[in-house]
Amino acid sequence: MFFKKFTTSITIILCATFITSCNQSISYKRPQILANFGSFDCNTKKLSAREYPQVWDKLRSGFCLDTIYSSRIDKEIVWFKKNKAFVYRSIKRSQPFIHHVIAELEKNNLPLELALLPIVESGYQPYAYSPSKAAGIWQFIPPTAREYGLSKTWSYDGRRDVLNSTKAAAHFLRDMHRHYKRDWLLAIASYNTGAGNVSKSIRKANYTIGKKTFWDLDLPRETEIYVPKLIALRDIISNPAAYGFKLPKISNKSKTRFIKIPYPIDFYTISILSGLDEKSVHELNPGFSGWYFLPEMQNQLLLPHENAELFKKRFAKLSKIIYVNKTHKISRGDSLSKISRIHNVSIKSIKVLNNLSSDLIRIGDTLKLPIKGTTDNSNSVTIANKKYIINDKTITYRHVVKRYDNWYKIAKYYNTNLKTLLSWNNATVKTNLKISQKVVIKMKAPVLSSTDNIKLRYVVDLGDTVNLISTGFKVSKEELLKTNNIKSSRSLRAGTNLVITK
Repeated sequence: MFFKKFTTSITIILCATFITSCNQSISYKRPQILANFGSFDCNTKKLSAREYPQVWDKLRSGFCLDTIYSSRIDKEIVWFKKNKAFVYRSIKRSQPFIHHVIAELEKNNLPLELALLPIVESGYQPYAYSPSKAAGIWQFIPPTAREYGLSKTWSYDGRRDVLNSTKAAAHFLRDMHRHYKRDWLLAIASYNTGAGNVSKSIRKANYTIGKKTFWDLDLPRETEIYVPKLIALRDIISNPAAYGFKLPKISNKSKTRFIKIPYPIDFYTISILSGLDEKSVHELNPGFSGWYFLPEMQNQLLLPHENAELFKKRFAKLSKIIYVNKTHKISRGDSLSKISRIHNVSIKSIKVLNNLSSDLIRIGDTLKLPIKGTTDNSNSVTIANKKYIINDKTITYRHVVKRYDNWYKIAKYYNTNLKTLLSWNNATVKTNLKISQKVVIKMKAPVLSSTDNIKLRYVVDLGDTVNLISTGFKVSKEELLKTNNIKSSRSLRAGTNLVITK
């Protein structure tokens, strides 16, 4: 009797396992495309040395995940076929960035399917925000962003910085691939829902017999759709005609390039020097929330090739006028921290400008300082036959004190040092802060302007309100809404680029 019960129990378990497997209708086969282009060992690092006419050829050559036949993937293929406009919009938005994303994946020897992940995540929208506070094309949430070195200040959000967030995403996915013993589907699932949720689901599934795969796990519905959606998109890109898609021709040679800038410079001036409209400059460099490009946050500016060359030539001439050669000779007792406090510049900006890989400095050496100043006799400049005013003004912004704020935290958030912040507010470290109190923050105005009016730019963050922004910039709510064609305060959305006229 005992043996009969035991046999029955085993049979039930086996049947349950078999039924689960049958319901999934899963089978695996390596993509046929690999026979023509790729390599079964998925060594995408080698692809950088090969020539491909189109970016699609390059992508297909680096597709490494198994072809999987499943009704769950079929459903996602149907969704994409019904939403072709979304796919085409996403591809269009990806064009300035996708070559750089692919290059980062190659460098890390990762499957090129992962270059399609930002379509699933955000439709390749750098200013995309989710209800869970995720941001950027890779949709990093704040804790994971901090863990992978993506900083956030008032003027910069590393999650929206396409180059830095791609590096962080590659690092995260590589870590998860190692953690899940080279199972890419589990690694990709953990990117969506977190390693904790995936591991918990694996532990729950361990009572059944056999090795567990992604398809056996009970995961959040979003994650159960997420992985099939990526594979469905990969299948469509592998053979677009078979699914009724006609992909646009995209040369495998990128039309954009990164150039290094040693000094902070505003986006309006970048636009004038590069000959590219300001909106396009913002879209190519979405990591910044304010009107200034700060090399210590993102030390490379992305521009189209022809605009990059024009910018370099004009910037070389303008920098001789607007940047005074300010230096600091290192003496005994000096440190980067001390020099930073004396000159009110960040340690990171000094390191970037002087190509320092560590905090080590030597007595007698001279450091260049990233300090802007104009020469005595220059108050205007002519660029492309148009005259511009050279400004050395500051803009006063008012930070509204929130719960848990302190002087140290505010100084860090606005990328300044504590001593300077306190001097702006006639305060000391012992001066108490009260909720709703306004703290003065001084920021550099744009270098160039065509009139006495100065246009500033600010990207709306999660938690921002029209009242908070109008108080900060000291403009009326009505003016703020009217200038930006916003119907009402309720229509304000995170990721919106605002124009503020001063």
